[in-house]
Amino acid sequence: MRKYFTVFKTSWTNELAYRANFFLGRFRSLVFLILLYYVFYHLSLGSGRFAGYQTQEILTYVFTVHLLRALIFGNQSRAMALEINDGTFSAYLVRPINYFWYVFFRELAVRVMYFACALIELAVFSYFAKAAFIFLQSWKNFSLFCLTGAIAMFLYFLLSYLVSLLAFWSREAMGPRFLFEWFLEFSSGAFFPLDILSKAMLISFQFLPFAYLIYFPAKVYLGKWDFWQIITGISIQAVWIFVISMLVFVAWKRGLRRYSGEGI
Repeated sequence: MRKYFTVFKTSWTNELAYRANFFLGRFRSLVFLILLYYVFYHLSLGSGRFAGYQTQEILTYVFTVHLLRALIFGNQSRAMALEINDGTFSAYLVRPINYFWYVFFRELAVRVMYFACALIELAVFSYFAKAAFIFLQSWKNFSLFCLTGAIAMFLYFLLSYLVSLLAFWSREAMGPRFLFEWFLEFSSGAFFPLDILSKAMLISFQFLPFAYLIYFPAKVYLGKWDFWQIITGISIQAVWIFVISMLVFVAWKRGLRRYSGEGI
């Protein structure tokens, strides 16, 4: 376990080494937050409600999404595809380390750092915008929100890892990753609550794992679901983790048989 903690510390240090990329990434996220905030603020301004959400609820959803995006959406598994394509992946095969957990802890360091930044950004923005925010009063609901967020982070990592494994079969793995990330953000509820869509679209999205990345934890935070609905959602998250883990295992085994170390 100590070696993965070292990976965590190294990844943290490396992220801070490229300060321009770091600050540009946070600036983009902050612009995204401000844009969504004022869009939904003005949509609910007249009646005090929008699509079944009170103004305070829809704005809290936006703030919660900002935190969840920082915690869940990552890019270290994207680097996997580049490592496989340029041959540097070969070095990991001869090291006494599990590559899956190596990438996970490399990603975890960045997610923790970005989550901390997102908390600061929300505090500063809320202060200057005098934004209304719903704070959870129940430790039980807060614990369930933290649990669903942590599971969502691991679920996203598995999905991203699986897509990056396409690099074993194609040098153009970044194309599918771009389509994956674009569709994921739309269908996960990162732009808006999914229940403002038609009932048919909402049901179809709920059959996919993406809705359990952002939309589900955010609804848990808002207290829109009762305990058993939350338990059902967590169970669905667990089922998707199992299914995608099996797909990752199969893709990894078959991908290694195809890997030639090209580029080294």
